[in-house]
Amino acid sequence: MVKRSRLIAGLGAAAVLHGAVASPVDLSNALPNFFGGGVGSTTEYAGGKDRIVGAVPGMRYVTSGGHLFEWYGTYAQYNFGSLTGFQWGPALALRLGRRDVDDAVIAQVHTVDTTLEGGGFVGYEYSHVGDFPFRLRGEVTVVTNAGVVYSGARVSLNTSAWFPVHARVFVGGGLGATWVSGGFNETYYGITAQDAAKSGLPVYTPGGGLNQVTSWIAAIYQISPSWYAGAMVYYQRLMDDAANSPVVTQRGTRNQITYGVGIAYAFR
Repeated sequence: MVKRSRLIAGLGAAAVLHGAVASPVDLSNALPNFFGGGVGSTTEYAGGKDRIVGAVPGMRYVTSGGHLFEWYGTYAQYNFGSLTGFQWGPALALRLGRRDVDDAVIAQVHTVDTTLEGGGFVGYEYSHVGDFPFRLRGEVTVVTNAGVVYSGARVSLNTSAWFPVHARVFVGGGLGATWVSGGFNETYYGITAQDAAKSGLPVYTPGGGLNQVTSWIAAIYQISPSWYAGAMVYYQRLMDDAANSPVVTQRGTRNQITYGVGIAYAFR
């Protein structure tokens, strides 16, 4: 079965890819196509503390009809709106599971399969060109896997800002939050009676609500007109019922950090 380590460790680096090309070029309102890859490190599963390393691809492509396709690691979306201004469209996400983990206790808790989530997003992007150019973006995404692995849905709010500090250096940051259904938390953070008997952890049945808050910082360097490199640190703090799970309090940590580096090639 596919382990989380092979899929998620480059998520921070994948986000760098988005900033590495879109941010500097957005400031002049000329968005290119690009493809690239990244490597990074993150926790083995949501709420865990053991770390792993992996790699992911990323790309951005504007169709002949002016629509935008973006794919960063485990997330992809297709924008039917404007390249700047109001944006909307379908979204797909690969929700990574929990299987074959290193922690011997968590290995006795029910496994969670990797699953595909589907839904949509709405957002707005503003690109300012002037004496001090900058780029702002806000987006709300709603996805579900229709009960295949968990019941209910996941709603995420994400914001970002980018601005230059040198002709070739750009910095960015963002804040976000995620709300989930009770069914989501039960799957990823719950402890059933059978789990408790095998692992020794207490029975735990979480409800829904605020799942996490996030923040990130990144820096981008333009190597040449077509090549960009970047580095990023992405922080997730589990909240409420997710943070109170024995998976987190007894075997893991509510503070989840992902970091990575990426490189991308831009083309017209």
